[in-house]
Amino acid sequence: MHGVYIGNRRMLVVPRWGGRLIVPSDDLSLAPELILNGLFEFPLTTFLVNGVRPGSTVIDVGANLGYFTVLLGLLVGPSGRVLAYEPNPELHSFLMDNLSLNYLHDRITVYRKAAYSSSARIPLYMTRRFMGNTSIHRHDAEYAKHYVDEIQEIEVEAAPLDIHLGQVGHIDLLKMDIEGGEYRAFLGMREMIERNAVTTVVFELNKTMLQDDWRPLCDLLLELNRSYQRVFFTLSSQGNLVQADLDQLLAEGSNPFVVMQSRH
Repeated sequence: MHGVYIGNRRMLVVPRWGGRLIVPSDDLSLAPELILNGLFEFPLTTFLVNGVRPGSTVIDVGANLGYFTVLLGLLVGPSGRVLAYEPNPELHSFLMDNLSLNYLHDRITVYRKAAYSSSARIPLYMTRRFMGNTSIHRHDAEYAKHYVDEIQEIEVEAAPLDIHLGQVGHIDLLKMDIEGGEYRAFLGMREMIERNAVTTVVFELNKTMLQDDWRPLCDLLLELNRSYQRVFFTLSSQGNLVQADLDQLLAEGSNPFVVMQSRH
């Protein structure tokens, strides 16, 4: 066990990579794995540990309670910076506490916004039991087949990363896990990608969560591959890059760890 209950529906967890995290004890998505194993998404965790260097600039889109945000903050060190986006107000609260718990406010800036295609106020569907499944899309019947959940609709601020990160300069890595919001986020950062302002983008492909945005996202990724020389990889179980054929990847419809990089 890697966690202890500290009251007020909170667990204190010590991840295997260091640091400390407060996680909601009643969450059924991230919390069980963190409490039992001290790790979440081992391949991505390992990829980041091996690849992110001190002094790097990294973006965490869909920061959740801060598992990857805190890890990235420790990896980039005091000379680096992390910009994190988390629109869910409850998760945002945990995220801010976890930055304080690890003394990382000096290098991490958090925005309570969704990464999107335009500046707007948009609906967000908060999943109360599986907190990691919060999405900009209303959860459909397919979701209900797999999850017994309670969903609350709220309204949140959204912003395109092209504008919001316009003064940041070069970005070494952007990690994105936003449960079906990937297409809208990609639309909002096309300019950064096309001018090679981002070296590596790590994201999830999930046809079910993307719903009607699945086909447009496929078309966008194919365009980036063919017209802008982007290459794609997946991650092995040990967190190593595995060259991927984009057409095959899209035909499969789902992969938790897709890595897009510029062709050198």
